[in-house]
Amino acid sequence: MFLSKKSTRNAKPSARCALEAAASIASDFNVSEIARVMAKSPTTLSNKLNTNIDSHVLTLQEAIAIQNITNDSRILNAWAYSEGKTVIDLPDVGLSDEELADQVLHLQEASGDFAKSVRLSRADGVITASDFDVIQKRSLAAITAILHVTAELEQMVRPDPSEPAAKATTLKVA
Repeated sequence: MFLSKKSTRNAKPSARCALEAAASIASDFNVSEIARVMAKSPTTLSNKLNTNIDSHVLTLQEAIAIQNITNDSRILNAWAYSEGKTVIDLPDVGLSDEELADQVLHLQEASGDFAKSVRLSRADGVITASDFDVIQKRSLAAITAILHVTAELEQMVRPDPSEPAAKATTLKVA
C-alpha cells in the first residue's frame, strides 16, 4: 500500500477505511463459517460487517478474531492506512552467523536499489507516478531488510554481567 496524498485519495475504500475493509470480508469469505468459529450468530456477524446497519457494531476483539480466522490483515492495514501508517510483517528470526552476514549484504543491496531508483527517477527533473511506485517499493524493501537484521540482532542480545539488569525492549508488541 502506497502512502501519498494522491494514492490515499485514489485507493479503493476498502483499502482506506477499516469499516469498508471489514465489510469487504463478507464478499470474500464465508461469514457463516467465520461466525461459527467465533461462536457468534451468522446474522449478527453479517450485520456487524454491513456498513449500512448502525445497530450492530464490530468490536476490536471481533475484528482481531476475524483477522486470525481468515489470516487476512485488510482491516488492520486499512486502519493503519487511514492514520497515515503502514504495517510491515516482522521477520522470523534464527539465522546462522553466515546467514546474518548475507542479510546485512541484502540490506546494503536494498538501500542501493532505493538510492538508484531515486536517482533515475530524478534524472529528467520529473518524478512520475510510476517512478514513485518504484521508489516506494524499493523503500519498503529497504525498511523490511533493516527490520529483519534488527530482529536478528535483537535475538543475540545477552545481559551484560557488569551492568544492572535493564528493562528489555522488543520490536514485537503483544
